Amino acid sequence: MRVVHDGAITEITIDRDHRRNALSAAVCAAIADGVDAAAARAGARVIIVRGAGRAFCAGADLDGSHSQGAFHEQLRRMLTTMQDCPLIIIADIQGPAVGAGMQLAMAADLRVVGEGAWFQVPPVKLGIAVDPWTIRRARVLLGGARARTLLLGAARMDVAGAVACGFASYEGDSARVDELAAEIAGYAPMSLRYHKMVLNDDETHREPTAAERELYRAVWASADAAEAAAARAERRAPVFRGV
Repeated sequence: MRVVHDGAITEITIDRDHRRNALSAAVCAAIADGVDAAAARAGARVIIVRGAGRAFCAGADLDGSHSQGAFHEQLRRMLTTMQDCPLIIIADIQGPAVGAGMQLAMAADLRVVGEGAWFQVPPVKLGIAVDPWTIRRARVLLGGARARTLLLGAARMDVAGAVACGFASYEGDSARVDELAAEIAGYAPMSLRYHKMVLNDDETHREPTAAERELYRAVWASADAAEAAAARAERRAPVFRGV
């Protein structure tokens, strides 16, 4: 991962094209650390998060990361660090944003979406679950109907769909992102911080209920989750049994 501070703007680039920029616990931690470091800089205004190469972020690194509590812990830390950061965070989405990549995009304040972008949240195909923060954030940013389509139908959302529901703040390439970052960096920082704070005062800050926590843990520990992992390794369709 690369973190470059340039005046009022910090660029955080996930540089794992060989894994299509998939997130591991270490990468999530590095992004959170980069956001914290940017916020601590005098004169900092804007953070850009982007992926190098073919994808913005193709999800979680499935080579063992999901079996480790550290991944869930660091993913959660990354998402909340971005949401609570006083700086404006822009996601430069120039390729697929899938699963954890969609979560990363949702944690940003603004999203610039290029013509090669698309979005999907496929836990129901994998026998796993996303946390309550992600579900509530999806409902806030996408609208209830579109969030249900993505989460329950595992639908793939293209650029037109992202624009139609308002998830895409702007259309454009990385040059457009740089222009937008420079423009926002010239705005009043206290005003930006205030408006971000109030906009984020929503249902995503509610703590999960005991029932939500219990079912979330049960999904991850289920035979269906193990079956999905085996099916991926064997390159076949999973057979889910609800246990």
